[in-house]
Amino acid sequence: MRALQVLLPVAALLGLPAAPVAAQSVPGPGHFAVALSGFQTAAVAAATDGPSAGEGRVLSETELEVSPLRRTKGGTLLGARGVINLTAATGRQTASWRAAIPEWSVFASGTFGRIEVGERAGFPQSLVGFTPSEIALVSAPFGPVGGTRLDPDGRLPTRALPGPLAARINALSTLGYAARFYADRSAKAIWVTPRTRSGFYGAVSYAPTVRQRPGALLGQGGQAALPLPAQPRRKDLLQAAAVWNHRSADLDLTLAATWSHVRELGVDGRWRGLGSVSGGVSGTLHDTWAFGLSAGIDSRAPTGGARPYGVIASLDRVSGPWTVGGYVQHARAARRDGVPGDDTLDVIEGGASLQVDRNHDLLGAGRYTEARVFVAGYHFRLATNAPQPEPVQQGLVILAGAQFSFF
Repeated sequence: MRALQVLLPVAALLGLPAAPVAAQSVPGPGHFAVALSGFQTAAVAAATDGPSAGEGRVLSETELEVSPLRRTKGGTLLGARGVINLTAATGRQTASWRAAIPEWSVFASGTFGRIEVGERAGFPQSLVGFTPSEIALVSAPFGPVGGTRLDPDGRLPTRALPGPLAARINALSTLGYAARFYADRSAKAIWVTPRTRSGFYGAVSYAPTVRQRPGALLGQGGQAALPLPAQPRRKDLLQAAAVWNHRSADLDLTLAATWSHVRELGVDGRWRGLGSVSGGVSGTLHDTWAFGLSAGIDSRAPTGGARPYGVIASLDRVSGPWTVGGYVQHARAARRDGVPGDDTLDVIEGGASLQVDRNHDLLGAGRYTEARVFVAGYHFRLATNAPQPEPVQQGLVILAGAQFSFF
């Protein structure tokens, strides 16, 4: 259950009482420790209809995070973190792999909240661990909890689709999930405030330059070696978030909003601002029903056309080791592949997972582990109003896999 997975790392981040699960501890005053966390995901994905019908892919992702930590005698936690990630995919005609260090940072956490500097996503939710780094309100808790996921904009289903089609869908799937550039890993400074007694906390980050692919590339091959599409130059990325959480015996309720603003260089040589905002509500009722509703809109389309917007709703049920649920998404934005017109995306995803590691102790005392198997179906419909008529592209991707994770 994702609320349980996230609770302890968030408590450590914000200096709050910890959760009721036994997990890797941070060092005591005057002591040093090295925290390890990571995951291994393996999945098979195949499109049953649409433009890539009959094509299947085997996907793998491995990630390890290493965090040296020291707590001062005054209680401040000092640390560094580095992430190593390896992804691979193979199909009937293509194969690719990529190894990289996508994130690294140094940080200090204490009564002042958390201050962090490095190349990483803008809003960290965890001190260590594999939890998503964005503040988001809708999810697919039946899927992997780290890396490429089944969440909206998680991008695991689109890895089974042809590259150009996947790129068009991925350009829309952010909308409604979080403010644009939430996943940017360019070098930045981050401050997460302490949580107040009434449940409020905030976050702000600033990146002077937006890099297209930050981090360090260790090696790649196959399709992964293809160059990324050219992106406009961007700088002065400012991100902010405000979160309110209320917990009771029956209901865990969260209201949150994320905002971002970046300066972008146009083809005419002028810098223009691009803003984005997203917000909504999520909750868990009786530790059984989880729901989320969020919407987002951009200040303008980077390439002209319709103002980008998106809406997402999710509903899930947890019953013992089983989690069943899904989400729906509707988004619209101008195309970014050089073709005039707007794309409209509609997604319906449903799935289920089974917790195999019910005691969460496969690595022994002091480690929280989770092992799960999952299945999901991802149906998409992508329409365009381009001047030159194009057929509606739609299809169904079926996925099955397993993930082992620990912290």
